[in-house]
Amino acid sequence: MWSVMTQKTRRTVLKLLGATTAVGGIGTGSAQKGKKKKGQIKKFGHSLLSDPPGSYAEVDVRNDGHYAVLGSYLGEGGSFLVDIQNPTNPTEVHRIPSSSHTRNADVKFDTRPGLYYRSQEPNDEQGVGGVEVIDYGYSDATPQNPAVISRLEAGETHNLFKHPHADIVYTVNAHGSHGDEENTGFDIFDVSDPWNPQKLGEAGPAGALHDIVIDPDSNFMHCAYIGGALDGYVIVDVSNPTEPSEVGRFDYEGRPDYSEKRLENGEPGFESCHYANYDPERGLAVVGDEIGQGWPGGKHIFDIGWGDGSPSDPQHIGFTYSPDAEYQGDDPLETYDWTTHNHDIIPKGNNTLLIDGGYHEGAVVYDMSDPTDPVPTDEYETDDKADEANGAPWLGSAPNAWGADYNAARDLVVVSDMTTGIYTFEVTPTASEEI
Repeated sequence: MWSVMTQKTRRTVLKLLGATTAVGGIGTGSAQKGKKKKGQIKKFGHSLLSDPPGSYAEVDVRNDGHYAVLGSYLGEGGSFLVDIQNPTNPTEVHRIPSSSHTRNADVKFDTRPGLYYRSQEPNDEQGVGGVEVIDYGYSDATPQNPAVISRLEAGETHNLFKHPHADIVYTVNAHGSHGDEENTGFDIFDVSDPWNPQKLGEAGPAGALHDIVIDPDSNFMHCAYIGGALDGYVIVDVSNPTEPSEVGRFDYEGRPDYSEKRLENGEPGFESCHYANYDPERGLAVVGDEIGQGWPGGKHIFDIGWGDGSPSDPQHIGFTYSPDAEYQGDDPLETYDWTTHNHDIIPKGNNTLLIDGGYHEGAVVYDMSDPTDPVPTDEYETDDKADEANGAPWLGSAPNAWGADYNAARDLVVVSDMTTGIYTFEVTPTASEEI
């Protein structure tokens, strides 16, 4: 078992996760209870993987759906390459351990086969920051015998994203120097030579940028700023990969916080903007707020071209809480119960679904076909083999779902759970009652 899982360690998690608060928003009406919606989830497979001390973190699926890669949070997990060709039997191909002093929360595949990246954040003074470049078949290495071939000197890095059309990687750091008024939001690295990555500059508005996702069709980067100089949703044009420019934003400043009354009425709060992703077939974006204690954050739907909104003028049109949303308490040892987390959007003909790695909710499906009335319709509690797992006791018992990634090539959803590993699912627009 993980010997350093003391109460002191657990109390540092809030700081490491970087949940902050700010002021925000407008209200929307709550979803209509009992209205017939669509969206069901069915498990294909699961694996605890090698289950080293610590916990799992983000998941990314390669474009062809052959492999998934998982990161880790605290402990010595490192990164895990998983063969998902047979989704009923996800199989660990390799693990590259990390030091217990450094965590690898985010992982992303390169568009060139045989390369992926993993972020580095220090857990203590002995830890290191940056991004490591992993060769698992690009050059001399193989999936079974990978090699760390270089490092992006990006400082402590919480998240990253590879440009879909250029050999450029963007890195973000919500917990360090980039959170103040003087610093920009993300760094730009040239990775055309993966053995010798070069920093080209910085871009984006000032503030604590938490995460980024790029739409390969529009070349818009969807940015979640979690605090510091800015709390809110920002759209950045990266059609010129080395000279990004802001297009529009929805600032949370001056809008209401989450509260008991707003939860009871199904109305949104605007705090701690954590994750933003795009609808690949409609002019919409889904933005999630992560709040680890007190009143939980939910999911906002923004019109960025679907109706009257646009990328330069995102308009708030919908909102939903997680299925079991309620007050989470104030004890830092009992955190992240019902707040939402990282998500992906799933087009299904005339229907549009969303899959969320919803911490203690597990994997949650939402019907957002009507973006003004998104509702949760199904969930899977990702606690398989929890009694066998080393796990992450500082977050309580499983489910502890972190990330959810939809692969269109395979019509497959992959979810990571911090305690219980990797899951593969089918998500269908089957009729379902709101949960």
